[in-house]
Amino acid sequence: MKYRSSGFTLIELLVVIAIIAILASILFPVFAQAKDAAKKTQCVSNTKQLALAALMYAGDFEDVLPRHDNNGSCAYGESPCDQPDWGDFRYPANGGEKDVMYFGVIQPYVKNNALGHCPTIGDTNWASVINSPGTFGITPPQGGYNPADTAYYTHTLSQMALNEYIIDWGLPVSAGWGPYDSNNRPNAPKGHLGMIARPAEVIQFIAESSWDWNASIGAGLGNGVTWPSAYDQGCDHYWQEGFTRYPHAGQSGTPTGSPPYNQPAYNPYIRGFAVFSFCDGHSKTMKFSQAEQCVTSPQPFMMGSPGNVVPLNKWYPYWTPDF
Repeated sequence: MKYRSSGFTLIELLVVIAIIAILASILFPVFAQAKDAAKKTQCVSNTKQLALAALMYAGDFEDVLPRHDNNGSCAYGESPCDQPDWGDFRYPANGGEKDVMYFGVIQPYVKNNALGHCPTIGDTNWASVINSPGTFGITPPQGGYNPADTAYYTHTLSQMALNEYIIDWGLPVSAGWGPYDSNNRPNAPKGHLGMIARPAEVIQFIAESSWDWNASIGAGLGNGVTWPSAYDQGCDHYWQEGFTRYPHAGQSGTPTGSPPYNQPAYNPYIRGFAVFSFCDGHSKTMKFSQAEQCVTSPQPFMMGSPGNVVPLNKWYPYWTPDF
């Protein structure tokens, strides 16, 4: 009598391997989607906590949200002023407080520096940023990169960017940004919550900002404050696109052509979803086409400074708090 070997035949082994390969090809994309969904959920949570922290700050300071720079902006001509500033990581020259940018100011209400990052982007590579200031267009602190100052760097330029339409940014017309200066428009709230007409619809924080579309993407360097990426000269805007990334269910890669890269056809970083919080404290994701839509405004929209006002009839409803 012949007995069959207890081992597998080559054909059986190949069949099992083929089945495993088929299952892997089916499940790996599912696993990737689940991982991205988990990151998005964490990002939504981080953004919501920051939104609530900013609202708590406002509750303690006469219902006024923190400015982007709470120590005077030297770059835009305020006096007195001191560092740090937007993109300027130098320590205060007069020995004052270091954590004066908005994320540092609201930190006592969250006590968690990790909230300044979105898991989709990951931690900022501060060693690369601080040690290569020319590449990133920033001003480094005295003495260069210091790992002990990682929290200070995150407080100064966070991935979690404020909607600059709602805060007092301190940008004077003399800075040369022209009539499309969103903070010199007549009805700008300049951080006053009571002047934000639709708090449940107006963006407060953008979770996934970028300092630019080039080196900053790889380093995870945020923008601190930002504005609509879909730059439209006829809308309530000024001279360039903002830098909000839409990484969820989107793509990565290098933008093509010449700036502005405000069309998904040219910029892979604005093809998916991004995470936002709103001025009432809730958070959600929105597609680029939804968040950055430029539509006819309810009434003529006035932009500019006294004596240099430009009437417009289009606006960004998710970004503009005026009416």
